[in-house]
Amino acid sequence: MKAVTFRGERDVRVEDKDKPEILEPTDAILRVTTSAICGTDLHFYKGQELGVVPGTTLGHEFVGVVDEVGAAVRNLRIGDRAVASMYTACGACQACSRQDYPNCPHWAMFGCGAAFGDLEGGQAEYVRVPLADMTLAPIPCSLTDEDVVLTTDILPTAYTAMVKSGVRQGDTVAVVGAGPVGQLAVMCARLFGASKVMAIDLVADRLKEAEALGAIPINAAEVDPADAVFDLTGNLGADVVVEAVGVQGSVDTCWAVAKKGGIVTMIGLLVEEAWPTSCGDNWLRQIQVRPVIGEPIKHRWDLFRLIEAKRLDPAGIISHTMPLDDAVEAYRMFDAREATKIILKP
Repeated sequence: MKAVTFRGERDVRVEDKDKPEILEPTDAILRVTTSAICGTDLHFYKGQELGVVPGTTLGHEFVGVVDEVGAAVRNLRIGDRAVASMYTACGACQACSRQDYPNCPHWAMFGCGAAFGDLEGGQAEYVRVPLADMTLAPIPCSLTDEDVVLTTDILPTAYTAMVKSGVRQGDTVAVVGAGPVGQLAVMCARLFGASKVMAIDLVADRLKEAEALGAIPINAAEVDPADAVFDLTGNLGADVVVEAVGVQGSVDTCWAVAKKGGIVTMIGLLVEEAWPTSCGDNWLRQIQVRPVIGEPIKHRWDLFRLIEAKRLDPAGIISHTMPLDDAVEAYRMFDAREATKIILKP
């Protein structure tokens, strides 16, 4: 089969690999019909994360058709269309019984290397899915691959951020970073009733896209984002700030634009030390920090219903559809910010 493999810094390749096999009775083999490149994949691409062994198949956002099932799989049949969670969970442990799936002891993330469980990813023609009854979900007949592929990671990450931030009707929300997950955070903040959503970025085209979704664009290359946010909030600052990049500058901006007693929710994958203030200053300002790992297993059925009802349109942020064979160019484009979100078709 063909697969997108990591070979080193800014070196991905489309290579031939053996088709995966059932290893455990709870496994399924998925024939991938659509996968996506995530901002997390770019961390590996840029050499910012260790632990990805050369030859690893990348990708944790994918959907497809069930090709094989292990003897213990009960909820899926061969031929079912199914969408993956970005990570596995067993469904039987204490954490899973509380729907705290990111803390399942069997948690592992696809295509992200040894530090994340060492699973092969889904930017390929086939992928082995452990614990398939929990990790995969049947796709409603009314929804397309494009509708659901982002329910694997970045849409539930944005949605979980709103849930854990406690966004309420009338809140002001600042989203720092208008990349794909930032765009979806704008979409979800409006869904939760935020009265004002501000998108902060350095890329004008991304700010235009966020504005089309209902955000007030703030170009940090042209204005001081703190001045802009305080002007827009009656000199108070934002009730909730979502960090959606994962670099020092964006984290600094989050603390600068948050109001006293505000909430900073971290959804970007941080690849450096980035604490922007002292503990004492944070205590004085009473900033609440809420790190978020998206919860696709917990929220996917709600997200399916919201997409079916046209209240969320994650497919709207997909800018490019490309063949799997063109993955090298797709990674280059995504890294160069020439694309908002790219999906790959085997």
